[in-house]
Amino acid sequence: MPTVRVCLQWTSVVFSTMTLIVGVLAALAGLYELDKFNEGSAEHLEKFVQLGMAGALILAGLVGCLGAIFGSIKVMVVNLLVLLALIASHIWKVSHYNETKQLDATEVYVMDLWMKELGHHGAMQDLQQEYECCGDKGFSDYTSLNMKVPRSCFHTKDGIHALYPYAEGCMAAVKRAYLQIYRYEKWVHCGLIGYEVVGIILGITLCCQLTNKTRRYAY
Repeated sequence: MPTVRVCLQWTSVVFSTMTLIVGVLAALAGLYELDKFNEGSAEHLEKFVQLGMAGALILAGLVGCLGAIFGSIKVMVVNLLVLLALIASHIWKVSHYNETKQLDATEVYVMDLWMKELGHHGAMQDLQQEYECCGDKGFSDYTSLNMKVPRSCFHTKDGIHALYPYAEGCMAAVKRAYLQIYRYEKWVHCGLIGYEVVGIILGITLCCQLTNKTRRYAY
């Protein structure tokens, strides 16, 4: 039935386009988070794994679009293999989910910035502004060392900063924020597994329709 085949092809094109967009967004997120961990650390290397998975999503999107548009069974098979590889990588990622390890990595990252702050003022500036925190444990980290509390520790509006600095230390604030992101990532991986299973089912159905078309022409 040509009508069914054409509908499946356009559905696959839309699905693959969405996959391409998801892949690009995942790549941008990975690049943004790449500098949040020390170079060479396990967490830093995991971001390269994330970039690799994002690249595979982009590849799956491009190959899926081409296979659906040109009605090529061979190209669609390549798309299915890429989706299967992605599912395997998501399962591996979820199976290695470890909140304690993530919190330890975040602690090392914040402590490293704080040590840099002690030797070079301004190292904590971006972190304190983004997460509305001050020092390692609190603003007393500055005052106890007879250091001036930086402006980044104060809420600023229209060029006027608040009278008192942020009470929360960056260690607690960043740990909480990073842990929340880490948990979101876990559910994103689970959601992508379901999404890619739908893509495989759609791809197999389209391949069956294309195979039936080839058989009819053969007769």
